[in-house]
Amino acid sequence: MGEVWNTSIPPINEDQVGHHCFGCGGLNPIGLRLRFRPLDDGRVWAEFVPTREHEGYLGMVHGGITATLLDEAMNWAVTAAGDIAVTARMSVAYRKPLEVGRAVRVAATVVGRRSRAIEARAEVRGIDSGEVLAEAEGRFVRVSAAQAAAWRAAYGAEHDDSTFAAAARRTASPDR
Repeated sequence: MGEVWNTSIPPINEDQVGHHCFGCGGLNPIGLRLRFRPLDDGRVWAEFVPTREHEGYLGMVHGGITATLLDEAMNWAVTAAGDIAVTARMSVAYRKPLEVGRAVRVAATVVGRRSRAIEARAEVRGIDSGEVLAEAEGRFVRVSAAQAAAWRAAYGAEHDDSTFAAAARRTASPDR
């Protein structure tokens, strides 16, 4: 595919203010703590190594954890594209089991917009093989301007230049 997975690029979701999001929050002791980085084509990506705490059947990652990886990636793709949104629906195709201890990469992109609805796609691949292990399509709904403003204040994003702050400012704009 020719992508450059450059881990020296700063994550777009580095915590400005600590929070407990299960997918990306730095304060959640059992969370995934995913850190997403941008690609030039608009996608975002993160790497993750599942541990025994993420296990379903012996040696296999629980499907809910896989779904969380995909959901979180799509939501950060939406945020990177300039909107704050919540998941309205998601469809997951599990192709092959994720294995405990096997590093994976999740990547996502926005594929369409209509009014407040934003469509996104994501996939999880084994880093060692590049093999698609799971993929998802999702619909996200942009939050109200009032909700975006409230989250912007709660996360301390009024005065920073983070990806989240920029999306929150745009979503909270009365021009939306």
